[in-house]
Amino acid sequence: MADYIARLVDATHPGQSTAAQGVRFGASPRAALSLASAAKARALMHGRPNASFEDVQALALPVLNHRVLLEYSARIDGRTSADLVRSILQEVPKQALEQPKTLKAAA
Repeated sequence: MADYIARLVDATHPGQSTAAQGVRFGASPRAALSLASAAKARALMHGRPNASFEDVQALALPVLNHRVLLEYSARIDGRTSADLVRSILQEVPKQALEQPKTLKAAA
């Protein structure tokens, strides 16, 4: 889950995903921590000991929505941060398709 959450938060930054066009400031590392904590709490409330992809996806919008700042031009075009989060959830796969760059360099 930590990898998925990190990739979701990273995708909110300009240039990191196609959905992030028009983003001025993406979500911070604290957003990732908040999303992880919220997903764990949701899992416990549903009687499960571990968070799932569904927990993260269910809470991504309320957690990340107010942590992303769009550029003025994007807001004029009618885009919202909620639209951005929904697009990122569609764009970012649950499982990483490639090895992270940092691990490639270490190999």
